[in-house]
Order: sequence, then structure tokens, then C-alpha cells
Amino acid sequence: MRAAADAVGAAARYLASNADLREAVGARDGELLVPHPLGEGEHNQNFWFSCGGKRFVLRVNVAPQPFHDNQVRYEFDALGALTPSGCTPRPLYLDDGPDAPAHGALVTSFCPGRQLDFDHLRPGDLERVAALMAAVHAVPVAPACPLHRPADPLRRLLDECVARYRLYRESPFEDARVTAWAERFLQAAARAVEDAPPERGARRIINTEPLASHFLLDPDARADGGLGGWYLDWERPVLGEVAQDVAYFLTPAATFWDSDHLITPDEAANFVEDYWRAVDGRLPREGFDARFPAYLALSALRSVTWCCRALITYRPGSDAHQTDKAAAKLPVLLSDDFMELMALQCLPR
Repeated sequence: MRAAADAVGAAARYLASNADLREAVGARDGELLVPHPLGEGEHNQNFWFSCGGKRFVLRVNVAPQPFHDNQVRYEFDALGALTPSGCTPRPLYLDDGPDAPAHGALVTSFCPGRQLDFDHLRPGDLERVAALMAAVHAVPVAPACPLHRPADPLRRLLDECVARYRLYRESPFEDARVTAWAERFLQAAARAVEDAPPERGARRIINTEPLASHFLLDPDARADGGLGGWYLDWERPVLGEVAQDVAYFLTPAATFWDSDHLITPDEAANFVEDYWRAVDGRLPREGFDARFPAYLALSALRSVTWCCRALITYRPGSDAHQTDKAAAKLPVLLSDDFMELMALQCLPR
């Protein structure tokens, strides 16, 4: 509770003192901008505030992502590139200077709606999510797009997982049972990468970590010709293959992260077809089905190796950034039952 109060207080002082930010949102002299917690993740603390009858979002980066040096500028540029999708926040202000809080901050438009909830799905929810994902993937990539373009997307994901796993193996917090599971996933994912056919088709902007909490559903938006919701949290996008996003979203670890729901194979198969119906010819399916199994195996491995690293960062006495959600989910994600489910649904037979 103390940490949360301190974060709100720091955000309030920042909103009060930053003249450029205040000008960007149209704040009048003396107008009080009051931050309200909007949730936090592994890398950002989020707050909403009102100004002139409109709501805005302040995102403070507390832990940078691994493959770029300026987290907030990278996300700001990504949101600018995604504006044509019509379903992502609009970037309004960027502060990556020496006086910025933590590792930098940005302000975006506020997106209304209810968070996708796998525990209480309503008719049409997953179809809307498929449409939002398709709308983003359909955005053409400009030649000068500054987002990271991995030379070999499958190999890059595998290398990231191996790096996390090595960090865990070299630590004093290794658990023999967890190591046995991780080795099984690592070997299966490596085989899947080796067996995957060459990449085909153009790269698109992908989120790389599409969780349920990244989707806000707003059916009323359809009356205005909208897509029925919003796609949030663009801190780690790359120019990659759409199969990566679809596979990640459909892993049991992803659906379980924001709910208690464990996705079934039938639900996953139905979502894939909903997604391609929503694409509606705006991008080719070539290569998707052949490389999807490798991305599914890698998505599962990402979860397993994240858990391995979390045994270090979530240990008692650690001063690393932590969230209550991750601390609560970690024991289940590391359980034998959950690992077996992941292996059954995500690893090649």
C-alpha cells in the first residue's frame, strides 16, 4: 500500500510541475491534474487523469524492455505507426529527458471499455479481439518504420529464452523439478525452430505479448464505425510475423495470466479462424500455418523461462520490480499440472 501511495504521489508532482506535458493536454494555469492508478505491469505504472473534460493516460516506465535503450520513445514511435489501425491509443507527449520519472514517461489518449475477461466471456468477445488484432496486423509498414526487425524471428525468440534460462541455471535458486520441465520445453522448441520452413510474406507490426488485459471491449464503438474496442500496451512491438501474436495469445499461460481460464484446443482453433475471417484478405496467409506450431512452442517456452527467471526476481528480499499478480500466478505456472497442460497443448507431438 505504501509503494502504491508513493507512486501516486510522484505522479501527482510530475503532472503538476511539467509545463510541456500540461501544454500537450491543454491544461489551464493552476488546473489540478489528479492521477488515479490504472494498473501496473512488469515494465510500466499507469495512471489516468482528467483535463478539460477529457481523460488521458500517463505511463511511467519502471523497467526497460531488453532490446532497445529508450523504452518510452520506442513505444511512442510504435503508437504513431499504429494510428491508422484506429484501435490503439494516440501518443500525445513523450518525456525521455534526464528529469523524467524512472526511465521516462509518455501520455496517451484514454481508451474506454471493459477488459477482456476469459472467466466471464460474453457473446462476440473473442471475435472482437480477433478483429482488433487483424486491424493492427493489416497496417502497412512504412519504409522508415523505426521498430526492431529481428533478422530471424524464431531464432531470436529462442535465444531470448535460452538467455533467461542460463541466468536461472547460474543462480543459487535453481529448482531441479523446474529445470527438468524447462529442459523438456527447450528441447522441443529448438526442434520446432529447426523444423520450421523458411519465413514467407511481409513483416507486420506485432505486439509480441498480447494478453487479455491488452484488449478493452467497447461495443458502442461499432455505432461510430469503430472496431468495438481497443488494443493497448505497445511497449515491446517488433516487425515480425503475425503467427507470433496469435500463438502467444492462445497459450494457456497467456489466458491464465489475467484470469483462471485455461484455454482449450477447440477455443484456440476457433480463434485462429475468427482471426483470418477478420483479416478478410488484407494480408496473405502464406507461411502462417506452417510456422504457427513453432511459435506456439516458443510461446510456451517463453512462459517457462520467464518463470525460471522469476524464481530469482521474486525471491524473498529481492529489490527487483514486482507485481502482486505475478507473485500470485507464479506457483500455479510452475506446478506440474500446469506444465503438463502447456506441453500437451503447445509442444509438437
